[in-house]
Amino acid sequence: MATLRKKDKARSRRRPSSAPRKKFRRSTARRASTDDVELRPGKSKTATTLPEGAARLFWHVFHKGSRAGRAFIVALNPESKDHPDASITVELNEASQGRGIGTIAFRRASELSGYIEVSASIKKSNIASKIAASRAGFEILEDEPGRALVMVWRKRS
Repeated sequence: MATLRKKDKARSRRRPSSAPRKKFRRSTARRASTDDVELRPGKSKTATTLPEGAARLFWHVFHKGSRAGRAFIVALNPESKDHPDASITVELNEASQGRGIGTIAFRRASELSGYIEVSASIKKSNIASKIAASRAGFEILEDEPGRALVMVWRKRS
């Protein structure tokens, strides 16, 4: 019976991945200015079932007139402006990534929602989203091992 080395044991315990992970690399592309990014209200084309009483705010993200992605906020308790339990998601096209558009989209969507507090649940491996949310004013709320990072944006008074 062959014995596995420590390194090989760790490899054999890993869950197989369907696609290789892309290594994070800082972009050298020119940063977008806040004037170049626009959030236009819209509707999602995908039918998403929301819990009863929940609301979804949706925006198309444009950079210099071209579609760059989408941003949406789901509020489980939209009637309460103080505690809406609102969660944001920002998704950008690959060509629009790495230029600061995500940072602007996180901040603008949070401001446009009118909510006092908006949270973001981000995988710890998603370095770009962590940086974008942090630059947009989100602060770490929960950082427990084995769980997603929870960040929160609070409206300034």
